[in-house]
Formats: sequence, C-alpha cells, structure tokens
Amino acid sequence: MDIFCTRLKAQRERLGWNQSELARRSGVPSQVISRLESGARAGLTLDVARRLASALGVGLDALAGTLDDAAKPVAEAPTRRRGRPRRAAPTVPASASG
Repeated sequence: MDIFCTRLKAQRERLGWNQSELARRSGVPSQVISRLESGARAGLTLDVARRLASALGVGLDALAGTLDDAAKPVAEAPTRRRGRPRRAAPTVPASASG
C-alpha cells in the first residue's frame, strides 16, 4: 500500500497537478486522494485505483508496483502431453458428394 501512495503522489506531482486537479480529472474526491497520499487506506477500492491510474495516464500496475515485478522471469509450468494428437478430419472433394 505504501508503494501505491508514494507513486500516486509522485506521478501527480510529475504532471504538475494538485490534488484538486487529480480529483477533477479522475472523479475521485480530493479528500480520498489526500488520505491515500498520506498513507491511509480508507477509500481505496479497485475502481478508485483504476480511475486514478487512468487520469494519471499510467497503468494500474505502475501505481501498485507490480510493473517492476513484470520484468522478472516467471517460471513456466511444465508442459505435459496428454494422449495422442488428433488427426485432421478428411476432406471430401466437392465432386464426390452427390
């Protein structure tokens, strides 16, 4: 949560906006933005986070800090073959149907 609050404020300031401007552009009350930037969790829902990210022009992952984790390789699940592969259905020439 601390990452979200820090990045929210940093992105807002990077754009040169005050909390009122972000509130106007996102539709999120400025009181909620103020609480979030001060570290309070009250008022944060997925919808609020999405609206804030959209207004700031960033993805939700960027505010949540999960974008940093995206660069790390993810272990792939082992692949298993199950049974024999299916054969393609035979095609019937148009002249053979009659």
